[in-house]
Amino acid sequence: MVQVIVNLLLFLSMLGTMVSAIILSREVFAFLPISGGIALARSMHIFCSFWGFVLMASHLGLHWNMILGMIRKASGPIQSKPLKIGLCLTGAAVSVYGLYSFIKNQFLSYMFLTTTFVFLILSVRSHCFFTEYLAIMDLFVFLTYYGAKRLQKLSA
Repeated sequence: MVQVIVNLLLFLSMLGTMVSAIILSREVFAFLPISGGIALARSMHIFCSFWGFVLMASHLGLHWNMILGMIRKASGPIQSKPLKIGLCLTGAAVSVYGLYSFIKNQFLSYMFLTTTFVFLILSVRSHCFFTEYLAIMDLFVFLTYYGAKRLQKLSA
């Protein structure tokens, strides 16, 4: 049921992002008779984009067992207990950095539209930007993966 809800919300988010992008793009879609609605489309685009990012990471977290299975198939299962613990702790550490980045980049203000314009600091290097966003993605993959495992245990 959780997968269905996440997938439905992700679909709606992607649809909202596409519709708002069409309204905002006056150059590419100049042949369409669209006028007005720019302010609403801008807010909708921010809202759907940030929720889409979180929902995509959650979707990935729901399928993380499958990804781990493919990795195990390709490289063989990890036999070393310290290595397993180290990988888990590394994932947790990256998630903590993701939480820091989530707060620092004010994701909640964009997700709940308390800020209606995305501020990008141009002095931040691109690899730092991508590292922070990958860490935020890891945070939601981590939370969803372990949350789904917990739900499975509770329902069993």
